[in-house]
Amino acid sequence: GGFDQTYRLVQYHFHWGLHDNEGSEHTLAGLHYPAELHLVHEGLANPNKLAVIGVFLVLGDDDNALSQECSVLNKIIDPAQSEQIQGVLLDDKLPKNRKSFWRYTGSLTTPPCSEVVTWTIFTEPIVVTKFQLALFRSLHDKTGQIMEKNFRPVQKLYEREIQFIVTA
Repeated sequence: GGFDQTYRLVQYHFHWGLHDNEGSEHTLAGLHYPAELHLVHEGLANPNKLAVIGVFLVLGDDDNALSQECSVLNKIIDPAQSEQIQGVLLDDKLPKNRKSFWRYTGSLTTPPCSEVVTWTIFTEPIVVTKFQLALFRSLHDKTGQIMEKNFRPVQKLYEREIQFIVTA
């Protein structure tokens, strides 16, 4: 809620780091999570405006949230390979508590880094196991290098206002 238009999900992707103390593109009290999920939505009235939901990933034992993705990761280590995932349940990718989040206007985290995004970052993370994170870290980029770090460093706030929102 709270948007000026209706948005539709166009894709989702993950960012991660080589170590468990890096990988998220947002921080909480200056601390990074080992990975972050982005659900990218484009506006129906204005497709140049984006709304991205960010979800932190925390290490744990429950592997349900990412089981569909991880079941195909070992089949797409080479970026020329592709694999379809059937019946993705986006509800599993979101935290149970969706009533508290941060919201701000910012940029894409990949070039051209355009300032066209309304970010919503949930306060509650979802779980990724060490094994699942290792699968992400084993993927290769277009040059054949292992994608150990595919995150953008945290940017300065400048004049951005970050709202903390708790809904009923």
